[in-house]
Amino acid sequence: MSVRKRKWVDKQGQTQEKWMIHVEHTWPDGRRQTIRKVSPVQTKRGAEQYEREVRKLLVSGQWEEADKPKTPTLEEFADEFLAYQATVNKPQVVDDKRVLLRVHLMPAFGKLGLDQIDTRAIDAYKVEKLGLGKEPQTINQHLKLLGRVLRVARKWKLIKELPEFGMLKARKTGFDFLTFDECERFLAAAREHVPDWYPYMLVAARTGLRVGEMLALRWREDIDLERGRLRVQQSHHRKHGISTTKNGKCRELPLTWDAKEALAAQRTRAPGDLVFPMLDVKAKDTMVNHWLDKACEHAGLRRIHNHVLRHTFASHAIMRGVPIRQVQEWLGHGSVIETMRYTHLAEGHGDELIKLLAPEPIRETVGPTKNRAASPRHTSSTQHTVHAQTRPQPG
Repeated sequence: MSVRKRKWVDKQGQTQEKWMIHVEHTWPDGRRQTIRKVSPVQTKRGAEQYEREVRKLLVSGQWEEADKPKTPTLEEFADEFLAYQATVNKPQVVDDKRVLLRVHLMPAFGKLGLDQIDTRAIDAYKVEKLGLGKEPQTINQHLKLLGRVLRVARKWKLIKELPEFGMLKARKTGFDFLTFDECERFLAAAREHVPDWYPYMLVAARTGLRVGEMLALRWREDIDLERGRLRVQQSHHRKHGISTTKNGKCRELPLTWDAKEALAAQRTRAPGDLVFPMLDVKAKDTMVNHWLDKACEHAGLRRIHNHVLRHTFASHAIMRGVPIRQVQEWLGHGSVIETMRYTHLAEGHGDELIKLLAPEPIRETVGPTKNRAASPRHTSSTQHTVHAQTRPQPG
């Protein structure tokens, strides 16, 4: 029997003493394998029993499977995954993923090994969540996070392949915004009935900044009233305080004349560092929505939340004919696809442009009732506006 007690000095300088087995084995294909393992039972008899078990597995051909490291379950892997995500995501994003894992994915997949999360288990999850009334778009968000977990596991060689996810078909969600008339009524009501919050509401409606970006604005670093420019360089999060913007990039916007006036007035109200200081920034969403409700009530409008002002800015820009790439830059969207959700608002924008493909002929009036079509050679290939030409009648 190849059982022995071995001594060695570890990295901390401590002497270790363990019962170990040493087994030489030759496989049918001629491969030779040496197995040295610490006995799980630290007695001579326990080590001998362990050696017999190893030899039995070798003879039956089951040793290689038994010797493979066990694939961790989702529950065991979650903390390591989130620690890694903290190196590539913002703290608030990691927090969101932690909650999603704990509330939704752990109950369904937590006890499964990562290699046991297959397409069948994923499809069963879809059926269960749809039965509970969850929206397809919400379920897809869950599956995207699960896919991210499994891709990291494959990157670290914990699994060999990924299952097929097959995202659910989700309908496009709409969004609320104020029409031009509603926006003016809203701002007029805010100016009269909630004057302390009027500058905030007007600047939000004229710049499309997120509420966190609004509350992180600083006079010296971000506002240039002489040039009429506003810089977005940071954002405020209720749990993590000041951080970078959502996509990590800075952007600059021009200010409308009324936004400049509102900021100039706000400068006298808030002489400190922040443009819009709040006593309790942790409750910023609740506080902002409270004053929005007040303004809407006085304006006779429906209740809106703070993001509606961002939608309003984007919608008005598109309807006024601002190029979509410019709107994307102003909003700070990482992709123009995000901005394209507003493009349907520009209805009829292409009606005149279609005439460029087939210009209408110029028609001339001959006599009091007779019209004669102009010859094609008299029709310019670049003309796309129809003008009626009337010849003077002979006297």
